[in-house]
Amino acid sequence: MHGEGSMAKRRYGIRTNSLIGILFGIISGMLLASWSGYRFITCGLSHGRCCILGQLSNDPVQVTDTSQPYASTSCQQTQEPQNVRKSTKNFILIGVMTAKKYLNTRAIAAYKTWARSINGEVIFFSSETSQGNGDLPVVGLRGVDDTYPPQKKSFSMLKYMHDHYIDEFEWFMRADDDVYIKGSRLQSFLRSINSSKPQFIGQAGLGTKEESGLLKLKENENFCMGGPGIVFSRATLKLVASHVDHCMQSPLTLHEDVEIGRCVQRYAGISCTWAFEMQHLFFHNYKEEKGSFTYSLNKADLNQAITLHPIKEPTHQFRVHNYILGQRISSLRQKTLNLHREINSVNQLLGEQDSEKPNNLGLRTSITKYNPKDEEDVFEWDFFTRPLYSAADVNPKRGMPAHMRVALDDIIQQTIHMINGNARQRGRHIDFKEILYGYRRLNPYLSCDYILDLLLIYRKHKGRRMTVPVRRHAYLQQNFGPMEILEDYFPSNKEEYISYDSVHPFAHLFTDYKSPERTNVDKTKETIHIVLSLSGRYETFKRFMKNYEQIVLIPKEKVHLNIVLFDSTDDTALQKSINLIVQYQQRYGANSVELIEANGAFSRAKALKLGSSDTKPNSLLFFMDVDILVSRDVFQRVRMNTRQGLQVYFPIVFSQFDTRSFCPDPVNCKFDIRDFRNDYGNWRQFGFGIASIYKSDLEAVGGFDTSIQGWGKEDVDLYQKFINSNLTIFRTVDPGLYHAFHHVSCDPALEPAQYQMCLGSRASGYQSVHELAKQFYSQPHLLNSRPMDSNHNS
Repeated sequence: MHGEGSMAKRRYGIRTNSLIGILFGIISGMLLASWSGYRFITCGLSHGRCCILGQLSNDPVQVTDTSQPYASTSCQQTQEPQNVRKSTKNFILIGVMTAKKYLNTRAIAAYKTWARSINGEVIFFSSETSQGNGDLPVVGLRGVDDTYPPQKKSFSMLKYMHDHYIDEFEWFMRADDDVYIKGSRLQSFLRSINSSKPQFIGQAGLGTKEESGLLKLKENENFCMGGPGIVFSRATLKLVASHVDHCMQSPLTLHEDVEIGRCVQRYAGISCTWAFEMQHLFFHNYKEEKGSFTYSLNKADLNQAITLHPIKEPTHQFRVHNYILGQRISSLRQKTLNLHREINSVNQLLGEQDSEKPNNLGLRTSITKYNPKDEEDVFEWDFFTRPLYSAADVNPKRGMPAHMRVALDDIIQQTIHMINGNARQRGRHIDFKEILYGYRRLNPYLSCDYILDLLLIYRKHKGRRMTVPVRRHAYLQQNFGPMEILEDYFPSNKEEYISYDSVHPFAHLFTDYKSPERTNVDKTKETIHIVLSLSGRYETFKRFMKNYEQIVLIPKEKVHLNIVLFDSTDDTALQKSINLIVQYQQRYGANSVELIEANGAFSRAKALKLGSSDTKPNSLLFFMDVDILVSRDVFQRVRMNTRQGLQVYFPIVFSQFDTRSFCPDPVNCKFDIRDFRNDYGNWRQFGFGIASIYKSDLEAVGGFDTSIQGWGKEDVDLYQKFINSNLTIFRTVDPGLYHAFHHVSCDPALEPAQYQMCLGSRASGYQSVHELAKQFYSQPHLLNSRPMDSNHNS
């Protein structure tokens, strides 16, 4: 019994071990098969798939129209889309028609911009031999090439979308690779439409005048234009897909969108949406058909649209995308502002207002929420119609600055958008016509305020229809958001300077629009050629050279000075100037300062031309006046703000008033050239004599007009030439340039325009307008004086 029991137990143990081994083998085999199938059998086994070895760059920098090399096995059947995951966001499937040569350009640009905002999937359909790599989902359609018009490609794409995805998405869309689609706007629009019914949505087309009668359309038939995009409901695609082959075999025209419309009309019994609004929602840019929305993007049509077409240049896909994201940021900031105001209102009701941390964003909307303490704290309003009238500016009447026009356009867009927020429910729509007049005030603590008198067009759609002009006053306020800090791309050590274009994330997008510029030059070490005209004025020249020695000669700055010296009526001043130049040459070397002697009457235009004549085309010229006191940091700004073939630099200098107006003792007067108080001087916005320009750019615009003799006008003439050129003028205040006061003598023999300019310049240097007004008001007899009656006999 014992032996038998032992034997039985041993046999049972053998059976148990065998069973465990079999189970272990099955599990191991399943894991190995799964791993090997994933690792080695990536394609070629499932129906409709083919092995693909493609190289497709996902780098948006590569946006040329040249085809990239591909290596692939031949595919006998239509490819499954590469890199397309079965999405849980089953709202819309967008099929983008493209060509093999555009896979690395338009397709990549579309996929990296608007495709990311789609609640669903985006697949790119191309010819049979097209393959993609990386993230780009590409389907090569069987038996389809890239010939134009793409009728077969378009119908095959619809058939493919039906066969593979008809039960997975509510909506289907046919799009071109040169369209931009706003995903959130598209979703919001389609959510308001019943997707279970046959729908055929897009911009209705009837053809051009030249095609009238040639498209074989009946009186009440139309088609959806393919460029801006065509949307199908699931029900529509089901009705049409089974008849695609018949529609392809019997086309009446060469236009694929016309034939799709005819096919939908025949088998689904519906036409494209006739609504007039569709031409704004599915927007086709008729003004710039071969362009890419190169004009200002802040337009009503662009903001209202769901799709934008055409955008031929891939770089402009990124430009439009950047603008759309900016609009989204503005919308979120507005929501944030509203929440801050709600929080502030609730805190006030609860009595929990934190006085230690005032929240400016939560303040009520009012143009009187800022209370000035005294006269100097009052912020003036600017008035504008077409020109701008400003009390704070030296020139009280001037053209409206470009930045202000852009700001007004943006404000009007936002205002009209808010007014029309519930336009459909109210049965009316408001259109902007023009600004009749307005006021603007900048409060740097809180906001920018506007009072606008607007002419609007009121359009009523419900009930009794009417269109009437209306005039309304709008009180608007742009609140400043919280402070945001961005890191500077420039390192503190200038020796480690790297070109801004090489690190800026959007620098590559507009390389096609940049003129050739030398990229092998270290801008921080580029030599500057200062050209100085001189006639007499020895003491002023002596001060200039002392300043030049401190900022250039001693620190050995890479700056070269060319002095053009004219004969003077004061022979002593002429000889002293020459001797002074020789002293500096002996002290710092003959090449430190170059003297060029000129004959004849003084002409600044002639002097500057003569002083730059021996420089090379790539030389950076800096035209200077002897009255200017310069800081060393100016040279770096001159180098960085002047770009050959692209940009010239006209800095605005601070011009000192007559020292007698703020110094009781002018002899012992001491002042800091960094002191920019209004009582000490003003920024000379009408002075164009100080400029930095490349020699080649100066010659390209025609150089100086040497026929201009004497004082002034040559700088205005040159400035106008650059305005008329394609070069950018960079103009801003430069705190390193200080124009010391000197008495101006205006020769009545000057040409009338020059003489008036001279008188104006002299008058502006006496004293600040504020101080002059004080002196005038302090003398009542001037205020009470009246013009004498011409008929009165004394």
